[in-house]
Amino acid sequence: MHGLDCEFGGVALKTDQPFDQDIERRDPWSSDPSYRVLARGTATGDVRVYHVHINTSFAQQDLNSVMPLERLSQLEAQGEIGHSAPSHYSYMGYTVRPDALLRDTVPDIIGRLRQEQVEAVVLVPV
Repeated sequence: MHGLDCEFGGVALKTDQPFDQDIERRDPWSSDPSYRVLARGTATGDVRVYHVHINTSFAQQDLNSVMPLERLSQLEAQGEIGHSAPSHYSYMGYTVRPDALLRDTVPDIIGRLRQEQVEAVVLVPV
């Protein structure tokens, strides 16, 4: 069994394209509907957090506060869960107009989950 973590705080690898925060600044009812993929071994120093509506400093200090990848690895090592999935997903959250998110992002993520044979999901609203 593979499980994964899906987080709503706008976490992206430093090497990824940043989430577009200007969308929310121009129209507070809209947000960037894209998502980013983080590998199972991603660490705090590998990421940046892009979100207009939260204090991102806690996530910049400890990724586990918004995306508990190390905690999932620990649970896996202790035999509490099967396997943490190879990929974990993050998007902006605060999606008041979810049309693009539901039309494009969610089906893409679901397709990837099926490819990786994920059986359980941990959602982390930030």
